[in-house]
Amino acid sequence: MRSRIGRTLLLFCLSACSLTPDYVRPAVEIPVAWDSADTRGESNVHREWWGGFGDTNLTSLITTALSSNRDITAGIQVVEQSRAARTIAGASLFPSLSGNGGASRTFTNADSGTDTRLSSGIAASYELDLFGRNRARRSEAQANLQSSIYSQDALALVVEGDVAQTYFTLLSLNDRLGIADKNLDIRKEVLRIVEARVREGAESDLELAQQRTLVANAEASRAQIVELATNNKNALAVLLGRAPQGFNVSSTSLENISVPEIAAGQPSELLERRPDLKAAEHDMISANADIGAARAAFFPRLTLGVDQTLSISGFGEPSARALALAASISAPIFQGGELKGGLDLATAAQLELVERYHGSVYNAFREVEDALAGVTSARQREKFFLSSMKESGRAYRLSKELYDAGAIDFQTLLDTQTALLSAEDSYAQARLARLTASVLLYKAMGGSWQS
Repeated sequence: MRSRIGRTLLLFCLSACSLTPDYVRPAVEIPVAWDSADTRGESNVHREWWGGFGDTNLTSLITTALSSNRDITAGIQVVEQSRAARTIAGASLFPSLSGNGGASRTFTNADSGTDTRLSSGIAASYELDLFGRNRARRSEAQANLQSSIYSQDALALVVEGDVAQTYFTLLSLNDRLGIADKNLDIRKEVLRIVEARVREGAESDLELAQQRTLVANAEASRAQIVELATNNKNALAVLLGRAPQGFNVSSTSLENISVPEIAAGQPSELLERRPDLKAAEHDMISANADIGAARAAFFPRLTLGVDQTLSISGFGEPSARALALAASISAPIFQGGELKGGLDLATAAQLELVERYHGSVYNAFREVEDALAGVTSARQREKFFLSSMKESGRAYRLSKELYDAGAIDFQTLLDTQTALLSAEDSYAQARLARLTASVLLYKAMGGSWQS
């Protein structure tokens, strides 16, 4: 009898099948090369990409953010939830065991006394996964776990980029604040001269009002830069997972920040480099497994059970054992279209994810092209503004020589100095734009994530 049961179980196990469709990555039209860059070389985007800027403070800030940013730490718990869900889904592939025990005492009369009964038992059950339903659920949970891990990588990449951009913006604003202070000093110096000339009758109140307007405008511009610097400092603190009160950054200037040269590599690399695309792909794998589970729901479910009980009636009395073997089968007969609706729902959800995957891939290609164009444009603008700043500096030095020789008045000298400060401010903004463009390219290429 036991041999026959064993052969039957073996037959059922060998006949188990899967109704999950084979997953095939959707075909995507991949460009041969980027339009905005030379892609003959391989990508040089390394895991700790921020090291390319050569700033130890930036490295420290990003390291802190990766361990303390609240969105990242919350995302870790999302991954843990997915891991627990995978464990739950996989439990159905193993037998379940349960134990029970009990004791009772019955009082009759003074002559017969009491009757004590003790019992204990253990039961085991196992569902034969004949049509792959439980395996499909486990595969679905496994794909969801991988998706959550890749989503966490994508979140980390966003935080890394935000920290770098906010840090560079803060340093740029510090540079611009120094320029604004010098500009304000010039305006005030001119105002002092105009006020003296008005008292002497050499200037009118019109010139005085005009200069006071320029001073007020310079004060307003400085106040705006101070506000922006404060806002970026506060934002950086939150990115690091701390309150902004009392937070400060030791670095004060972009002067020593290097601008890395980034090789974009081939467009085909993007499908494996970008964590958001890998997350989207595992969402499709999960939906694919869900179709298998929905298909398996149409077929019967067979469960085997074993129940062994030990019973003792009265202390010192012989025990009794009972062993029961059972098998149960359940099959859907009429569900009012529920099973077909479930399959249609799973199929439509999977097809939706396929379309969204195509959109995500093409959007990723666009982001890289935009970032490459931004890097090229920012490099050119920085070059031109650097030339403008140098020429403005040359003009100021010449005007100072002419002023010292008495060939021009003081106002002309101050005008050339103001033009120099304006050129310095434009160059500071252009340098920030180039650094920001590099960060955006790193993010578009997948940043620190590696498969």
